[in-house]
Amino acid sequence: MSSRRRKSREAALKALYQADLVGHDPLAALATIVTEEHLQPALESFAREFILATAAVQGQTVEIESFIDAVSTLPLEVLADAGRRREAIEHLVLDSFHGPAAVPMASDPVKALLDRVADKVAGVEQLHQFARDLVERTQEHRTRIDELLSQVADHWSLDRMASLDRAILRFATCELLFFPDVPVNVTINEAIEIARKYSTDRSGEFVNGILDKIKRDQHPKKRETARCRKGGGTPPAPDSPSSTEA
Repeated sequence: MSSRRRKSREAALKALYQADLVGHDPLAALATIVTEEHLQPALESFAREFILATAAVQGQTVEIESFIDAVSTLPLEVLADAGRRREAIEHLVLDSFHGPAAVPMASDPVKALLDRVADKVAGVEQLHQFARDLVERTQEHRTRIDELLSQVADHWSLDRMASLDRAILRFATCELLFFPDVPVNVTINEAIEIARKYSTDRSGEFVNGILDKIKRDQHPKKRETARCRKGGGTPPAPDSPSSTEA
């Protein structure tokens, strides 16, 4: 099971890849990716659960489909605010079902829908935040990152690299250099696994070789190492597979 940080890295990869390949605004692309892949499917599922739990609306075929579509396309900026979220969802319930099919706002299905959406949005916001930090810092330090990759990638210019490998190396190098709270081995292992998943069969080995050279040459400073030495304990692992899912 993928951790939330893994999902953030995968979303960042897709946004950076689109920016590199077709010139899309990476932050706009990221917002679309997070919404379409991590928010909308859950919202649709919650809306269908609401329908199944609400006897009064059964048989309202057109209204049900319209309601499910409206809930699943609620924008994250609306859902992120508790007041606007409640207002939007209650409005959709009231607007979709009338007469004998009307649903009381204090009913258990409405409360359950509001709670499920709130929990999901909190997780998606965390996923989006880390991915956005990755994309922004990768773009901010792009010149330095590309210069470093060109230096350590023997016989491989950036232009010759597979586009996905190049995007993975850029955000992983950024994470090594500019995310002091993420352990070096976590950054490299995550990049390898993502390369194996999204790129070619040899990409994991290629990415590992490049990042290992950067690790040896740049000696990234990580706060976890300092805390571990001072306290004598093991630092927390924010990227462990058991992390809360979004």
